[in-house]
Amino acid sequence: MKTTKFAEILDTLQNLDAWLASLGIRPNSDRIHRAVEIVQEAHDGWKRVRESKEPTKIGNIDDYYFGLVEAHEFCDIFRAFEKDDPKLIGPKLERALSGPIRPADETAKTTDGRNTMFELALAAQLRLGGADVSVGEPDIAVTLSGKRFLVECKRPFREDSIRANVRGAADQLKGHLDSDSGAAGIIAVSVSRVLNPGTKLFVAPSEVDKEHLDDRVEKLMRETEGDWKKNDFHPRITAVSFHLRTPGVLEDRDLFTAMSFVCLMPVGKQEGFEILNKALPPLLSL
Repeated sequence: MKTTKFAEILDTLQNLDAWLASLGIRPNSDRIHRAVEIVQEAHDGWKRVRESKEPTKIGNIDDYYFGLVEAHEFCDIFRAFEKDDPKLIGPKLERALSGPIRPADETAKTTDGRNTMFELALAAQLRLGGADVSVGEPDIAVTLSGKRFLVECKRPFREDSIRANVRGAADQLKGHLDSDSGAAGIIAVSVSRVLNPGTKLFVAPSEVDKEHLDDRVEKLMRETEGDWKKNDFHPRITAVSFHLRTPGVLEDRDLFTAMSFVCLMPVGKQEGFEILNKALPPLLSL
C-alpha cells in the first residue's frame, strides 16, 4: 500500500495559490483551501503527539477525514495538470473548487464541484500512471495499449439516479464516438456519494479486510445492472465502470487511508474490454 505523509501533501501544494492565479482563478476560502488547512492541522497535531505523547483534538470528524481525502486527491490533480494549458484546465478546475466544505452538506443543486473533481481526479490517476490523457470534451480521452478511449464521467447523487446518469453519459458518448471512428467509449460512474454521503468512515480490521468494500461496489453494480443495461448503447461503448473513493481506517495498523476501488462491466465488443480490463486497474492502483 502506498502511503503519503501530510508534509508531502503540504510541500506539493505550497504553490497552490500561484497556480490558481496563473489559471485566472482567484484564491479564496473554497473547499480545497479548507482541505489544505485540515492537512496542516493534522500535521501539526501529530507533531504534538510525537513530542508530548498526548492525544490531540482533530476538530469536526467528517470535515477532518473527508478534508484529508480531498487534499490528497487535489495533490494528484496538481501534479498531473500543473503544466497544462490554462485555457483547458482552468475552467474545469474553477468548477471543481465549488461546493460546500463538508460532503454531508451537499445537495442536488451543489454537486457540480465534486462531480467535476471526480473527472479531474480520474484523469490525474490515469496520467500519473503513465497514460496519455487529455481533458475537455469528452470529459477524458485516454490511450491504453494503443487503443483510444473516450470517457464520460457521472456522479449520481442517489442510487435511484444511477440509470439516468448512465443514460446521460451514453447519449453524450454517442456524438463523440460518431465523430471519432477509431475510439471506444467508457462510462465512468462515481458511486462515492451513493455509498457514503459524507457521514461514514469505513473501518477494516486489516488491509485484506478492506476488500469487503470492493464487494459493496460490485454488489451495487449487480443490483442496478438490470436498470441501466436497458439503455441503448452505442456499439463502441466498451464498458461501464463504478468507482469509489472514501475515507477509511485500518485497525491493525492504526492507519487512516483513502480507499479506492473500481469495478468494470463489459457492454460492447469483448476485444476492447480485454484491453481495458488489463490496462486500467494498474493505473488506478496509485
